[in-house]
Amino acid sequence: MPYLALLAGCLACSTSVLWIKLSHVDPVLLTGLRLAIAATALAPWAVRDWRRHRAELNWTHLRDSALPGLVLAVHFFSWIYGARLTLATNGSLIVNLTPIATPFLLAALSSERVTRREVIATLLAATGLLILFVTDFRLSAETFYGDVVCLGSMVLFALYLVLGRKFRHHPTTMLYVTPLYAIAAAASFGVAALVGSPWPTDWRAEAPWVLLLALLPTIIGHSLLNRAMRQMRGQVVAVVNMSQFVFAGMFAWMALGERPHAAFYPAAFLVVAAGVVAAGAGWRWRRSARAVSDAT
Repeated sequence: MPYLALLAGCLACSTSVLWIKLSHVDPVLLTGLRLAIAATALAPWAVRDWRRHRAELNWTHLRDSALPGLVLAVHFFSWIYGARLTLATNGSLIVNLTPIATPFLLAALSSERVTRREVIATLLAATGLLILFVTDFRLSAETFYGDVVCLGSMVLFALYLVLGRKFRHHPTTMLYVTPLYAIAAAASFGVAALVGSPWPTDWRAEAPWVLLLALLPTIIGHSLLNRAMRQMRGQVVAVVNMSQFVFAGMFAWMALGERPHAAFYPAAFLVVAAGVVAAGAGWRWRRSARAVSDAT
């Protein structure tokens, strides 16, 4: 069941590149809007959970939602900007290559070491990245620049996910992600005001993409990813999350007419193989943990 929820979250997140490319709202303002809608929509569930667990809550829980919220806001800025400069398949693959960065972040922030099978999965993912980068550098300088921006955004995404693993002491996922989204939205609107982000003139055309961006990849996708980080090993989540790239490639082909070039197919194969290896590692870890629990 946790794996099905994780895959559902990956599927929902993979649609973000479509709504980003179809929308023309400024990246900083678009970030604030999607996060504000998400925080507002989830508020009733957060209030319900607060009433149930308020005796065990204190200000540190809010503090521990603030830092990942700020990281998420900057990740969204850079992701939206980079996704508009490259192919949907490329951007989705690169921004989800978190397994390259998460081992170091997990060790530093959560004292969680990767297993041998997780290392194999990570190497498969890194090979996919290499294939894509070499091909893009030869084909298009503009696409390559977008890929580099997405690579920086990937590091921020990895940090955001690992912080979710570190701060899993929140009683429920809603009590973690709802203030996180709200803090990230407030920071985004503040930056938008400082830099003078222009508001769109045709809200009727932009509203569907903003709402879909808030509903699918944010409310459903990111919430399920954070839930998975609470329940599963961090590196397993990071590797399986790369399946977004395959989903995004199919959606972009159907909706945007972006036909992936030849490098997409070997990269996609390596991503799927990495996910299978990581899922096997996670299953063995869960079985071992259950055995230890039963023995004690």
